[in-house]
Amino acid sequence: MKRKLAKTRFKSPYDSDYDDNDDPYEYNSGDDVEDGNKESFIEKEAQKIREKGKAAYFKRGMFRCPYCTTKLKPKDGIYEHLMSHARGLLTSAADIKTRAEHASLLKALGPI
Repeated sequence: MKRKLAKTRFKSPYDSDYDDNDDPYEYNSGDDVEDGNKESFIEKEAQKIREKGKAAYFKRGMFRCPYCTTKLKPKDGIYEHLMSHARGLLTSAADIKTRAEHASLLKALGPI
């Protein structure tokens, strides 16, 4: 077992110098979104959305989610339904990045 750990350079949680510290860290463009940098990612995305304004997501008389591009959500384009869509994916999406994107949409656009 020790030989395998030495080969992979994986630190065993039983070692005294093992550090399982998941402190938050800054998200940089191009990084993967993880639990540690999720808050930073949400803040940066929310800032981008605020700069564009609500009008950027209102096209052809309907509100659309900027992150759901293959299937346009919500279908009816009502603002409250866009917020409901964002709240739903914030809790139910399997991918951390998807949850973080919709959290930033909710944070930036918020209530009317």
